[in-house]
Amino acid sequence: MNAKASLQGRRGALGNKKEKKSGKIAKQMKMKINSIFHDYELIDCGNSQKLERFGEIVLIRPEITAIEKPKLTESEWRKLANAEFIETSKNSGTWKIYREIPDKWQIKFESGKINIRAELALTSSKHIGIFPEQVLNWIYISKICNENNYQSFLNLFGYTGLASVAAAPFCEIVTHVDSIKKVVDWTKRNAQNSGYHNLRCITEDALKFVERELKRGNKYNGIILDPPSIGTGTNKEKWILENKIDDLLTKLTQILEKDSFVIMNLYSHSINDKFIHRLILTYFSDFIIDFQETIFGLSSGGNEINHGYFVRLRRKG
Repeated sequence: MNAKASLQGRRGALGNKKEKKSGKIAKQMKMKINSIFHDYELIDCGNSQKLERFGEIVLIRPEITAIEKPKLTESEWRKLANAEFIETSKNSGTWKIYREIPDKWQIKFESGKINIRAELALTSSKHIGIFPEQVLNWIYISKICNENNYQSFLNLFGYTGLASVAAAPFCEIVTHVDSIKKVVDWTKRNAQNSGYHNLRCITEDALKFVERELKRGNKYNGIILDPPSIGTGTNKEKWILENKIDDLLTKLTQILEKDSFVIMNLYSHSINDKFIHRLILTYFSDFIIDFQETIFGLSSGGNEINHGYFVRLRRKG
């Protein structure tokens, strides 16, 4: 079974849970990411932590949305884990090593033309080079680009570039933008390891890049943006999602081709369905909503974590 069919089957089996929230219908999708991404598994979660497998490596990391009680005991977690991230401050910490772990390792995702080889590594933050739930976007990118023969794709706040790599088999040029040179270099390695050479990797603040593209008259068939709640640009520019997103979307809509699509992921815990609804009505009123749901990842034991809002929009020229 391919990843697309597996995803459809999982959604059919689990369905969409709906609940009243702020006077609107809030859609939720719950799924085990492992059902379509076999090199990743959320083994257990709870007590503000998650136990995950990346290939053969098992890690314990903080997770603010893991509010339930874990299914496994603390000793069982430690027995399974190669390493645990210990927070020493808000955005940094150290790794406690329990079992042998390489400096770098790779996991893969294959589906149709998608061939991703993701390099992972322990860093001074809890992040290791991948957000596994993004597999849902990779599948969507491949589907819509393949069906419409789109040629230009832009990945803003692109991190280590796995969405860029997913778009590479379908687009003539993929433009990848992130404000941190280290992760842009990481993107280049992921592209090379996956066998793609059509990525244009740029270290720049996302809003400044969009402003430059607007002046240059460059446009794109597809854009994905995965902005952090709070971040810092290349020149120490302060990014606060709620304060900056309107300015970004105002300019971003002007560099979209008439025939185009947009993917947004929004993780900030201070935003809600009403906020998302306003963004769509204000900036994408002529787009069709393909998907607008909160994604919950289910552990092997049934506990869940919140992956945030996933929004997919498309427009035919």
